[in-house]
Amino acid sequence: MFKKILNDKKGITLLELIVSVAIFSLMMVSVLGIFKIVIDGQRNAISSQNIQESMRYAFETMSKEVRMAQKNTGTCQGTGSWPTPHDLYNTDPAKDVLFFVNKDGACATYQLVSGGIQITRDGLSGFITPHNINISNLQFNITDSSSSQPKVTMNMDIQAATVLAEQQQKIKLETTISSRYYE
Repeated sequence: MFKKILNDKKGITLLELIVSVAIFSLMMVSVLGIFKIVIDGQRNAISSQNIQESMRYAFETMSKEVRMAQKNTGTCQGTGSWPTPHDLYNTDPAKDVLFFVNKDGACATYQLVSGGIQITRDGLSGFITPHNINISNLQFNITDSSSSQPKVTMNMDIQAATVLAEQQQKIKLETTISSRYYE
């Protein structure tokens, strides 16, 4: 029986073996490439989701206070010289500092400091954004005319500060908050 198996000349040739190994290798390289693309896409999606989730608190805090702003009777001047003052909201000339009188009568100031949004009320400052978020290009645009309801539009570029460079996801966020103050 064993002699019959050893004497049997049927089998695969070296050329057939090389072709099958080459086909298998090409399939594995393409499958691994697709797997890497899927993993990178998932990491980017998770990074974007984490940024948005981290900014939710900051937006809620800012929205509540900005929405309830009161008429500025000169008690909230900010620092420096300002262009035409508005009734409710004011910015600096670069439009990166927002100040107004909040519902408690305190002067509230929002500005970008070291990659985070800092709030100052009655001389006390603190950050409302988490440390793992880096914000750049914060802009406040005010619409405060007699013919429309006062509102503030915030634009900012945000990215995670702790993610690897190849996984950095930069997000542009914009939101508009209208005032509830009526005369």
